[in-house]
Amino acid sequence: MVEPQPAPETLGLREFADLLGVSPSYVTQLKREGRLVLTEDGKRVRVAESQRLIADTRSPTKAGVAARHAAARGATLPGGGEEGEDSEGGAGTASGARSAIEEALSTRRARAQAEREEALARKALRDEQIELGQLVPADQVAEVVADATTALRTALENLPATIAPQLAAEPDEDRVRVMLSDALEHMLEDLARRFASIGRPKA
Repeated sequence: MVEPQPAPETLGLREFADLLGVSPSYVTQLKREGRLVLTEDGKRVRVAESQRLIADTRSPTKAGVAARHAAARGATLPGGGEEGEDSEGGAGTASGARSAIEEALSTRRARAQAEREEALARKALRDEQIELGQLVPADQVAEVVADATTALRTALENLPATIAPQLAAEPDEDRVRVMLSDALEHMLEDLARRFASIGRPKA
């Protein structure tokens, strides 16, 4: 039986993404959020430490965990110092990690607040347009269109029965055309009247 090879101590961002089975953009996001432990030059990922840090900071409520881990290890984090520093350097690393995480959380809260405010602004504009008659709710439009379509269909179906006796008794061809035209015009006027009622309060 072949024993699995241990993970290397450090990897590039793309190789670390392959190790986790995630996209490189997700690893870039982890780096931006201060959830990776990097080498001194900031170009490679310390594998074991980063995996532990990712697991410990998986929930925003554990944001302080990253800072505590960094302080305990003295590891390199975005905004922090180098591995192996004394207690003063470790405190600086913890502070940098905490600042990066707090900044990421603050950005998320600001984005969520902006989205809420934008949604409220759109709702206020929509309500104002409805009140001014510039915008009509879709269900009201659908109701009027359905009613107008039903009325037009009924009128067309009844047309032969209502006008046939009159046409049969009329010998003048021009008069027949006028009668048909008047009947159709009446239907179209009724249809236009129904459509014009869209957005108006019902009596």
